[in-house]
Amino acid sequence: MSDAPITMPSVPKMTANTDGPIEHLNAFLDQHVLPYPVKYLTNRVTIIATLCLLVPLIAFATNQVFVLLANSYLNVMSVVVSSTVLLYSTLADLRAKQAAEQRELIAQRHEKMVDQRAQEDHQKIVEIHSHLDEIQKILVERLEKLQGEDHTHIEETQKAVMASVASHHEELQDLRKLVETLSKGSK
Repeated sequence: MSDAPITMPSVPKMTANTDGPIEHLNAFLDQHVLPYPVKYLTNRVTIIATLCLLVPLIAFATNQVFVLLANSYLNVMSVVVSSTVLLYSTLADLRAKQAAEQRELIAQRHEKMVDQRAQEDHQKIVEIHSHLDEIQKILVERLEKLQGEDHTHIEETQKAVMASVASHHEELQDLRKLVETLSKGSK
């Protein structure tokens, strides 16, 4: 990893509409003019030199030309610094407002997507319930059919068993008669 400082633009660039002459002028100033005084004003050496001017200003208070020159320089620096701070705060406010609007748009899109997804999920659930109802109806019909077939089969089986029992009963009676006749004949 390198410890190189991250370079940021000295003047935040406006991304506003550039259709009119004022917007063109602002874009030109942002790109070609304002970076230089900002680089000069934010240079640490310039800041220390400006602060150091206060000492000679007091020491050479009797030299009117030096005092006026230093005072003019400090006044200009003060105006430029305050204007730069005002420009930065204005641009920061614009960016914050744009970011808030962008977040709001994203939140609205997200909410719309969530609502759409919920609606799609609800429709799928309704379809699933419909399919389950159809499956349940088919199963009930088959069970009723099987129960009907089972009842018919059971009734047929009962009749067959009853007929078989009746047939066995007749055979038993025939055998009894035969046994009785045999036992009467042997006496």
